Amino acid sequence: CLDAGINEIYIVRGYLAEQFDQLLYKYPMIRFLENPVYNEANNISSAMVARYMLSNAYVFEADLLISNPQIIKKYHYTSDFLAIKKDRTDDWCFTVKDGVIVEEKVGGLDCWQMVGISYWNEEDGHKLSDDIKMTYEQPGGKERYWEQVPLVFCQKHYKVEVRECRENDIIEI
Repeated sequence: CLDAGINEIYIVRGYLAEQFDQLLYKYPMIRFLENPVYNEANNISSAMVARYMLSNAYVFEADLLISNPQIIKKYHYTSDFLAIKKDRTDDWCFTVKDGVIVEEKVGGLDCWQMVGISYWNEEDGHKLSDDIKMTYEQPGGKERYWEQVPLVFCQKHYKVEVRECRENDIIEI
């Protein structure tokens, strides 16, 4: 992110939150957001905490190491998920039509494997803030994954594109 000129960085923390404090020595610009219900809800609870910071913003899963910093760009205009084109996967993946994600599922053929990095433009970030809250507050909402909000439950509100990356651009740790 820093290589791309992105200096406003938020980390949502829950389990072992204090261990993230050591990052401040090297990256004093980081701001922490606390997720007090991290052990009671799925990752949508972290999105609830950060929902006002989603406009013109990247969202990263916590367990990723970016080996190719070129995949992060400061100027970005469409909302998208990074993904790897696959003949077959047992992991979370997307079905894509004309560059737009039309389905999120686990396992698929001739699909795009999700890698856990997305970008949200200004308009979609504002909508996402409201839609995350609405989904979270519905029965069963706390058990949802945050990315299901724009890709499944409120899909009609979004046109989320897929952005291709390579297998070795991102390492899951």
